[in-house]
Amino acid sequence: MENLSKYYNVAKSSVLKSGEILKKYFYSNFKVDYKSERNPVTTADKKSEDNIKKILDSSFRDIDFLCEESCDLLKVKNNKLTWILDPLDGTVNFLHRLPVFSISLALYNGKEGLLGIVYNPISGEFFSAIKNKGAYLNNKRIAVSKINNIEHSLLVTGFPYDYKERAKRVLKNFKNFIYYAEGIRRFGSAAIDLCYVACGRFEGFWEENLKPWDMAAGVVILKEAGGKISDYKGTNEYLFSDTMIASNSKIHKEMLNIIGHPIKKRMSDYTD
Repeated sequence: MENLSKYYNVAKSSVLKSGEILKKYFYSNFKVDYKSERNPVTTADKKSEDNIKKILDSSFRDIDFLCEESCDLLKVKNNKLTWILDPLDGTVNFLHRLPVFSISLALYNGKEGLLGIVYNPISGEFFSAIKNKGAYLNNKRIAVSKINNIEHSLLVTGFPYDYKERAKRVLKNFKNFIYYAEGIRRFGSAAIDLCYVACGRFEGFWEENLKPWDMAAGVVILKEAGGKISDYKGTNEYLFSDTMIASNSKIHKEMLNIIGHPIKKRMSDYTD
């Protein structure tokens, strides 16, 4: 693959400009519609997406788009460059004025992630990675944590929009991880969750029914930071799968063993 810097530089510029759009709407009024019962979309989502697509398309006309608001859900083609974009990951947070959301943009060649950018315009945290060049937070190199057991791990998760249809399994997995982990958090932006695993704030992350645009950029960043990602079965088909587990790689096997399995009580649970 040719030098990726020309793609990265234009991508970065487009994301920063959309960050200004999101900040403007975050501190003012915007229209909210619902794609489904719990899946809102705002004026800010659409304006951010339009801006990034326009900038990227003006420089790279032959690259396909896979994006949340105005693109068909196509499968990425082998040996074909594709921009994968979520213009506002964490829309529910955004419409409630909770400043935990991001823009997520990645470039893939088939199923191979070439670069990823995740940007929270309110906090100013700009995560980025180029394949084989490492992962960065505001130009400083980042890496996953060194914790190697689930008992000392802080995990993060999310709940799918179709939670009612899959509540039994979602709650079962949540209960199992609560039992084993040091703690669990829920932020509401999968892209940010993946980046927080990448920079060592969390040791692991799991969620169901994510779309490619939710995770594509975060996956590139996580891998470049030394992390690992799979579906619940441990395969590499997570990008278009119904399930996803990400980790610092050191606790990945433990997470796979826990997911979907019943809790096994330990002797310490029966003693004072």
